[in-house]
Amino acid sequence: MSEHFTNPVTLALRDHAMTFPETSEGASCVNRAFKVRKKNFLFVGEKDDGACKVMLKLKPSLDEAQDVAGGDDRFEVGSSGWVTVRFHASDLPDVELLKRWVDESFQTLAPKTLAKQVAAQG
Repeated sequence: MSEHFTNPVTLALRDHAMTFPETSEGASCVNRAFKVRKKNFLFVGEKDDGACKVMLKLKPSLDEAQDVAGGDDRFEVGSSGWVTVRFHASDLPDVELLKRWVDESFQTLAPKTLAKQVAAQG
């Protein structure tokens, strides 16, 4: 996995995640982990062959993710609400959908004061 993203989706998600207050970026196994106060809310990985992987935690949008996963084998919903998206540069997922889910993942895992701050910003 590369620490420097080249895929437009992984780049967009990294940039988006770093806009949240008190967010830090670090390594987690072979992925980049995005944390708020030591709680991971997003994992992003990109292999040299162009394969990408995104993991985030959903609550309100979990049914939506399950619907998407039912018709798109790039999406997988785990039993605890973690959603995994695997894709290549030739088959990119909807980046706006993923950004919305990153917002939700942050708000789900961040301390309430930070989650409210982000929610108020819209």
